[in-house]
Amino acid sequence: MDNKKIDTEASVAKHTPKVVLRTYQASDHDQVQSLFRDTTVPLVFENIRSKIWAPSTWIVWFIGYTLLLLTVPKAATYLFGELPSWLDTIIRVFTTFAWATIGFATLFIVCDRIELPNRIEEAFANDLKDPELYYLNYILDKDGNKVRKAKKDQMPSHFWVLTLDDEVCGMIGLSCNAEDVLEQRTMMPVAWKQFVSSVLYLLRLPVPAMLERGSIPEKKHIFAHKQIPKTATITRWAVRNELQTCGFSTLLINRAMTWASEHDINRVYAMTDECCMAAEQILVSRHNFVIMKRYNLYYFGQYRKLFGCRVVEWMEKNGDKTRKVFQKSKITK
Repeated sequence: MDNKKIDTEASVAKHTPKVVLRTYQASDHDQVQSLFRDTTVPLVFENIRSKIWAPSTWIVWFIGYTLLLLTVPKAATYLFGELPSWLDTIIRVFTTFAWATIGFATLFIVCDRIELPNRIEEAFANDLKDPELYYLNYILDKDGNKVRKAKKDQMPSHFWVLTLDDEVCGMIGLSCNAEDVLEQRTMMPVAWKQFVSSVLYLLRLPVPAMLERGSIPEKKHIFAHKQIPKTATITRWAVRNELQTCGFSTLLINRAMTWASEHDINRVYAMTDECCMAAEQILVSRHNFVIMKRYNLYYFGQYRKLFGCRVVEWMEKNGDKTRKVFQKSKITK
């Protein structure tokens, strides 16, 4: 038994993980969607943090808190008569605690039960529904079969997956849209319905069917805008949570930038939001991306940041060491 145990431990110690960075294949579909879902869920905490930091959140909270402190003690006095000072203090402390709990619960419901599902649903209904059609220049013929676009119609978009022992652990896309891409969802979510249904669900109460129905948009929203020729945008950049300190994110960026250089792309962009602080730091500190514009959305910490990087400058700095990392094979593209 001891010899068998030693042999097993030795074989485990000798195992070298096989890391492969390759073009997406149709068989990767379920793993890619699972990876996107698993890496998106932890972003809820970044979303909550962003909203807590927003001045508007505190303004709304303090307005509600002030109104409660003005009305709750008076209501208690009206109902029960003059209250002793110690009881008045307890009521005020309880009101503070209750309002703080309600405020945080509201943030959690908005981030976890509304914005998170919307983010995942948007991806699954659009580019991650079929990355071959969106990124790899496939179209459907009249019989519904996938075929390659004509050479003259192909764009230098691409989509890669990173596998560890044949399991997808990372991915990245590079999109080049010749025209605006319309949102593919036929039913759009309604925020107040999602909020009310989430509260009812958490309280274990039945959810009326009308709250589960979205709204049919009067016109299609734009999912991705048309891009300037010879530019591309990094999309769906993700690495499995437990492997995010292994340098795989840089490996994926390196491949996308090398591809851009090989296909005559001059500038690569990346769009982040309030949930992507770690990605922003990697882009700026490791890859010399610069912030080109910030779009503030609404009033509760939501924003978009557009980053850009000149491909020629990136290759001058990183090209040699990147070429040493990649070992091309017949199955790696």
